[in-house]
Amino acid sequence: MSSVMESLASTKTKRFKVKHPKRKLFRSNDPLLSVFMWGVNHCVKELQHVNVPVMLMPDDFRSYSKVKIDNHSFNKENLPSHFKVKEYCPIVFRNLRERFGIDDADFVNSLTKSPKPMENPGKSGAKFHISADKLYVIKTLTSEEVEEMHSLLKQYHPY
Repeated sequence: MSSVMESLASTKTKRFKVKHPKRKLFRSNDPLLSVFMWGVNHCVKELQHVNVPVMLMPDDFRSYSKVKIDNHSFNKENLPSHFKVKEYCPIVFRNLRERFGIDDADFVNSLTKSPKPMENPGKSGAKFHISADKLYVIKTLTSEEVEEMHSLLKQYHPY
C-alpha cells in the first residue's frame, strides 16, 4: 500500500501552454494605414459570403458598407481604440476586380503589407501611398471626390 501512495505522490503533472488563435496584425507607423489595411482585409473577406449578382443595379453604384470598431484590447498598439471603415460600391469594385482577373487573396496580400507613402502629394493635398509590391496606388479622397467617383464609376464600369 505504501508503494502505491509513493507512486501517486511522485506522478508528474503536465503543464499546458494556452494557444491563442493566430490573427493577422496590421502594423504601420501611421494609424490611418493600419485602419486601411484592416478595412481592406475585413471588406474583402465579408464579400466572399455574398453571391455575385448576374447584373449590377443602379443602387450598387451608390451603396457602401460601414463598420464601426471599438478596439478595447486586441492589437491596441497598432490600431486606434475606436475607428470606422467605410467601403464605397463594394459589389461594383469586386466585379471590376473579377473582370480584370485580380484574385481576392492577391489583392488583400498586396494591400495588407504596409503601403509606402509617395513623395509628392496631389494638387488637392491628398495623401498618396503605393502598395509594397507596387501594383496599387492608394489615394485619400475628400467628400467631393467621393461624389465625383460615384458619377465616374457608373460611366467607367461598362468599358
